[in-house]
Amino acid sequence: MHRPRIRKLAALLACLSLTPAPTNAAELISGRCHMGFCSWFSVEEKDLAGTAKAGALFKVVLKGWQSHHPDGNYARKTPRQGGQARTSYVFCSKSKPALINRDEQGRSAAEYLSINAAFGPPGVLETATTIYFAVCHAIGAGSREDITDLARRFGYPEQEGEGPAETPIARPEDILRP
Repeated sequence: MHRPRIRKLAALLACLSLTPAPTNAAELISGRCHMGFCSWFSVEEKDLAGTAKAGALFKVVLKGWQSHHPDGNYARKTPRQGGQARTSYVFCSKSKPALINRDEQGRSAAEYLSINAAFGPPGVLETATTIYFAVCHAIGAGSREDITDLARRFGYPEQEGEGPAETPIARPEDILRP
């Protein structure tokens, strides 16, 4: 008399065990700290948008925060402000690594990154380069020295100077063209 109920319950439990477990919250990664402020971000979503011989283009949803450290003590925890989500693209490439963002008018621009320059990336691009490593290699880079060490470990070619300046592009997928 209770066997049909037990069978139904067993079937339900078997189906529930096949459903994917909920994912944990995205990892909070620190960006650059400078002039009393630190930037923070998390990679909320990552989807392959296209591939080419030179690399892979990922569409990512990032959330960003900022913390204020008026005394310059970046080791001391302070509240973070923000948490807004934005969509960006990251081109994972040994030859032309780039972060692609849109401005307020909806225009896209590729910011080419100096991944393995002996001096590390320029300060203004430290957070962009940390985002690149988080998306392309699932690892957070904490400083210029860390970025240079990671670049060597992952086999990025040595660069003499800074990469090319920001380049306007019509669509993020345009970076896939040779």
